[in-house]
Order: sequence, then structure tokens, then C-alpha cells
Amino acid sequence: MQIHKGRSRVRRTSREDHDELLGCRMAMLGLDLYAVENGGNGTLEQVMRNCAECGYREACAVDLKRDPNNPVWETYCPNAKALLGLAEESWQNR
Repeated sequence: MQIHKGRSRVRRTSREDHDELLGCRMAMLGLDLYAVENGGNGTLEQVMRNCAECGYREACAVDLKRDPNNPVWETYCPNAKALLGLAEESWQNR
């Protein structure tokens, strides 16, 4: 694995791979992928695009494996603001 300035130089992963990372991150925030998808505001589509194009996928996978509750992911994840917003909205609606 080569890492240069925190960004991975490894080949892009498949949609299934990013869905798995995104699914894990969402689960850690108490979000249900399908419930968010059915919300219909287009946020999930943008989050999925950002995830697929993200250069920090290796760091994300390592962070999820090492300590998924560590908020360090919020510093590099292009979806941090959207995911945290969705989580807050979900918590308020419970």
C-alpha cells in the first residue's frame, strides 16, 4: 500500500466495496442505508458519489477496523457533514 500525503494511490474500488465502507460508517452513526435512501432528498446519491470518488478510502477502512468510534474520520471524509446531519436528523425523529 502506498500512501502519499494521506491519499491512497491504490486502484479504485468497486461500487460494492464503497457500499460496504459507507454502510459500516452509516451503521456506526445509527443510520439505516435503506431508510435514508427512501427519504428521497437526493443526499444519499451524492454521499455515494463522494464515497466512490474519495481518495481516503484506505484511511477510512483502517479507521473503521481500528476504532470505528474515533471521530478522526470527520477530518478527511467528504461526507462527514452530510452523514452527521443525517444522523442528527434521525436521532431527533426518534
